[in-house]
Amino acid sequence: MLNTIFHIDETIKWATVISNLHHMAEWMSEEDEEGTIELLVNGEAVNEAKKTGAQDLGALLAIGVDVRICKNSMSQRKIEANEIQAGLKFVPSGVVELALKQRVGYGYIKP
Repeated sequence: MLNTIFHIDETIKWATVISNLHHMAEWMSEEDEEGTIELLVNGEAVNEAKKTGAQDLGALLAIGVDVRICKNSMSQRKIEANEIQAGLKFVPSGVVELALKQRVGYGYIKP
């Protein structure tokens, strides 16, 4: 089982993380590898998770990526849940989510 959590907190890194996620999902499919791919979004990168953001995160959901948004980062930027793209999940704290996933054996990737 190959469980991996990707982390983005800088807007400038979106193209890289999306490319990495597609490569990971493609490889897992080709190799018939089971596991979870999660993307944790916090810091300034949460702005791109908004419905008005430049990133279409629904495309990541379509390939099986579990996208989670940090509520602390949303709160700091006064972003409400109804402003976030459909299908994304919320976690209270991005840093806690990262620590919890690593504790249960998730690989950690931050482009």
